[in-house]
Amino acid sequence: MDKKYTKKDIIKRASYKLHISHNDCKIIADCFFEILEQMITENKDSINIEVRNFGVFNVFKTKERHNARNPKTKEKIIIPERKKVVFKPSKRIKLKLYN
Repeated sequence: MDKKYTKKDIIKRASYKLHISHNDCKIIADCFFEILEQMITENKDSINIEVRNFGVFNVFKTKERHNARNPKTKEKIIIPERKKVVFKPSKRIKLKLYN
């Protein structure tokens, strides 16, 4: 079975590595994720959030689709434009993953 990591696991490892209390580390992690969420949800067409040696989060709008169909009823539907978040890992992470 695959391992599922949660925010709690991140906090536990970071507090151990930084030698700080679990509660202090939780405050820092919550602040980091809150700021990341605010940046990702800004009302702009395209957003790039670069974290050096980790990767880049790209947020962009998808186009509205007029030619989509419901596969069950074959009815034509219009899919509105949306925002999409894509993560691109850094070269360092890619090397660790693929080697």
